[in-house]
Amino acid sequence: MKLKSLLCLGALVAFCGCDDTRVTINYDLKAPVDVELCTQTFFATYDLENEEQMGTITKTFGVLNYSKVGDTLKVNRKYSIDASKGYLKNYMPSELAWRVKEVNLSAVDRNVTSIEGLSEGYDSLVQAMPMPNRWRNQLLNPDYKPHLIRAEKHRWEMDHLVVGEVPANADITELLKERGRLNFALIQVDSVVTKGYQNLDRRKCLWYNVYLHEKESFPYYIWEQHVNSKIVPEKFMAYTAGLSAEYDTEFGVAIDPTTGIPCQEREVRKGVHTMVNPTTKDTVTFKSHILSERLFTVKKPGESEE
Repeated sequence: MKLKSLLCLGALVAFCGCDDTRVTINYDLKAPVDVELCTQTFFATYDLENEEQMGTITKTFGVLNYSKVGDTLKVNRKYSIDASKGYLKNYMPSELAWRVKEVNLSAVDRNVTSIEGLSEGYDSLVQAMPMPNRWRNQLLNPDYKPHLIRAEKHRWEMDHLVVGEVPANADITELLKERGRLNFALIQVDSVVTKGYQNLDRRKCLWYNVYLHEKESFPYYIWEQHVNSKIVPEKFMAYTAGLSAEYDTEFGVAIDPTTGIPCQEREVRKGVHTMVNPTTKDTVTFKSHILSERLFTVKKPGESEE
């Protein structure tokens, strides 16, 4: 696999040599916490020789504030700076969502109750960015809004999937099913496995992987990278219909069991994409590999905003 982790801030990650065999996760946030966020995504597709070709790399920084009011957890996210590069650095809707000026999320346990600022903030961002009209018109497609909101909810659900006491190294799929934690309407969770502890960001974090099958929300953009960035011959530019994709995804979470604040998220998505020539009705597929990493660094008391 060519894609390698270029972790946002070069953080030291080490597995904890602890003897703990069980852990209790409570999401018990006793006071507000400020967190620096770096999110980075690598988009690659495979050429006709089955060689992986790197395309767009997005990288965005922001600041989060976690707080709790009664049973409700609240997260305020503010955008700081972007350092993306590549053919579609300004045109991936899911990645542009990280550049929205401010987003506020509220949730009770794993259930997101409200997301404010994302829809209108996304439109304002796209309207203000210099770009050809063909991109702006596509990015302002109102059908994207539900997908952007769903992506926010999905990440929260994955981060808050595990609660209560669980073994620190085990397949906990059946345990979570018994507790009613895997009853999702739109995604198919195949299994959940805890992988022990990591020392990350001065915190002892439990790592678990969620293995699931999902459909692509924005198949047009990975098609654009694959075809118009010349990864494959020009003849495939005619295959503009029937764009769809499905992914086998490994969603990894390192979480602080004492607060429920993530230490790291890591998504590895292996996709198969379908495209159709509207004239000949010929159908072809291609593969993609998308790696996303998000690093959450808790600010020390008294640390400045800079």
